[in-house]
Amino acid sequence: MRQKNSIYRRCVSLAVSAALFGVFALAGTANISWAEETVGNIEDDCADRQSTEKSILVTSRKQNRADAQSIVNTTNGSRSARLKPTANVSPAVPDLAESEVTGVPDLVEPIRVAALPKKVIARKRKVAQAPPAKLSSEVLSFNGITPGISDRRDVFREWGNPHSESTTAETLMYRFDRLRSVRVKFDGNIVDAVIVALDQPMSTKELTRKLGLEAVRPAILTNKVGAPIAQVYPERGVVMRLASADQTVWAVDGDDFSESEPDTSSQVIKVVIQPIKAGGFLLRAENNRRNDLTACLEDLEQALMLGRTSARVQWLLSDVHLTLGQAVTAERYAAEAIEIEPRNHRYRLHYAKCLRQLARYEVAVEQVREILETPGIEPLVRALALHEMGHLAAVGSKDVARRAVSLHTKAIEIADKLTLGNDANVRQIANELLVEAHLAIAVGVAKGDWEEKSKIVPQWIERASALSEEMIAAEPSNLPLRLQVAVSALAAAASFEQPIDPLLWVEEAEDTAQKLKENTDDELLRDQYDWQLGLVYFQAAQIEHRRSEPQSAERLGDLADLKLSALAKGRDELPDTNYLLGRLYFQIGAVHAVHYEDHVTACQWYDRAADLLLDPVPVTTMAAPQQHGDALVSMGVSYWQAEQRERAIELTNSGADLIEEAVESGLLKQIALEVPYSNLSAMYEVQGESAPAAKYSKLASKISGAASSSKRR
Repeated sequence: MRQKNSIYRRCVSLAVSAALFGVFALAGTANISWAEETVGNIEDDCADRQSTEKSILVTSRKQNRADAQSIVNTTNGSRSARLKPTANVSPAVPDLAESEVTGVPDLVEPIRVAALPKKVIARKRKVAQAPPAKLSSEVLSFNGITPGISDRRDVFREWGNPHSESTTAETLMYRFDRLRSVRVKFDGNIVDAVIVALDQPMSTKELTRKLGLEAVRPAILTNKVGAPIAQVYPERGVVMRLASADQTVWAVDGDDFSESEPDTSSQVIKVVIQPIKAGGFLLRAENNRRNDLTACLEDLEQALMLGRTSARVQWLLSDVHLTLGQAVTAERYAAEAIEIEPRNHRYRLHYAKCLRQLARYEVAVEQVREILETPGIEPLVRALALHEMGHLAAVGSKDVARRAVSLHTKAIEIADKLTLGNDANVRQIANELLVEAHLAIAVGVAKGDWEEKSKIVPQWIERASALSEEMIAAEPSNLPLRLQVAVSALAAAASFEQPIDPLLWVEEAEDTAQKLKENTDDELLRDQYDWQLGLVYFQAAQIEHRRSEPQSAERLGDLADLKLSALAKGRDELPDTNYLLGRLYFQIGAVHAVHYEDHVTACQWYDRAADLLLDPVPVTTMAAPQQHGDALVSMGVSYWQAEQRERAIELTNSGADLIEEAVESGLLKQIALEVPYSNLSAMYEVQGESAPAAKYSKLASKISGAASSSKRR
């Protein structure tokens, strides 16, 4: 097992480092012109719309009462480096790098179309009462004409001759009392859409009642500045076009709309009835992306059944599944999206993100590199690609990981300018990118070999917090950003040699998660907040351990266990989920071993951790080699103290193997091997195995001597 782990980790690390070295020059090249797609069309095909951080343990030599040599239980403490939650907004950027009308024909004449396939996956919701039954899809009729079913002869039989010059035209015009016009659009001889222009505007509330649409959740179509321009009722094939205050006439072409003025109101001036199409479900899924993941998935799966060749549907399905930690499923949908639209850079970039989270780094680098080498890519895409490349660099060798900062910084420069544009969608994505990139730099610097990190990291965290608070003040739906900041702040602080007090961040994360869960009944979304809160508890437990606050560390570890262990099965497609649980169980055990010197209880936790930590796992942002190896070495100490010596030697050897691989790959310095070699030497000597004892003693002495010599220089 250790050999398999060794080969896999080493190959991944070296491949990433080699692939990335040829990419960094791209960070400063290319002229770009690209505008982020918005949901502006309702179309049948839905087209376009690691580092050298120290572990929680540090060297603290204790003489083993039974042994001649000391076995090092790596643990540490001390405090300093101030980080506060919810920063005040500061312009400073750290230095680095919705009149009733009578006489309307009876629109409510529903004709059931062939039953659409039902939802494949049943999901439960945490609601006080049972959710309503799933609404069936049935297209509305207008005066006996049903889009998608009625043909041209049906129209002539029901409505007579049109006012149009030709009866064979693609679009026919009719007149009804108290309606400005009724147009019928054909696809061949089948009615594709009925477009009703009202004589006077009608409120959306009244028209919804008249059409019997109260039970249908509408989707809101907006323009580029974020103003609503239509309400779409996917299960009925109805689109209500909103009018501006001056009753601007909207240009309607089937289900492809364009507005002449951006100012809109909640008055309806036109109604379009069309067959049930994927576009409406896709639009509603996008509306629900932030507040109801279950409903979002249901709509996306319905859209997929209606529009299998829609790359956007595949992309959004991938995005949701990746959020849920289902990276294998997400990668499959992302691959299908770029197979349909290979030139769509956003889809390809998302595919690379899926590959990164699956630890397929070399392929991910090539995907991002292809985007960055494309002439004329849009600024937003370029910024996102640089940010993604920064994430990839962070898991490379030590030298490559340092370059992640410059990649994120370049992404920030581009995104900062985009936040001033007129496109609301681009602004939102750019602002989110600013927050994420600041946090990525903070975590990267904290985990890396940087000077004065205790001063630099808080600046990036505080700026990220300030940016997120600006976004939350402008739009409360951005509140999850506050939880994201807390997770990253503590992830960074967990790498400080002088730990901060994490409890203010924990309190803010708990308060934020509670508010978020109170505002949604969606189980999937609530689980995401609980997962992030579990990460907060986990990181805080590590910090409290290092601050020599065992009771707090034990309490936070138990809270993390309560959150993360229950949710991990739903995220088992991520390669580091089991590793995270292993680290959590190790952390709880370490409190008992180090602070209470209760190695029996510690080993009970280590028994849960060992199999998870011994499984092969690639280097990820979570699975850091130093912490991985140190955990196994430290567990070995407790097993030794609990008289389980064969197990102790096995785990210490495994930890040493992992650290050796990290040293060979340039992820760690050789000094990281001194403790495991010293422990192995002591263990083998007590066991009476002089040859391996001498071997490891010599190796430990050589490393210690080299380190001393280096310091003297």
